[in-house]
Amino acid sequence: MKRTPKSNLSPFVPLMVIIFLALLAVWVPLKMHIARTASRDPVADGTRLSVFVTNELAGYREPCG
Repeated sequence: MKRTPKSNLSPFVPLMVIIFLALLAVWVPLKMHIARTASRDPVADGTRLSVFVTNELAGYREPCG
């Protein structure tokens, strides 16, 4: 009789796959629900947000107006 070679797979990999699939099973219906019920009204002036990230960590802010 020959033994089957033992897998070198970490015991956490199947657990991570199960957690990923569970989160995906929750995320997809939630995303579809949000897409169906989201408001399609235009955004009022002054409520939009722009974020700029620089490589020097120096904050950059656009002038208002």
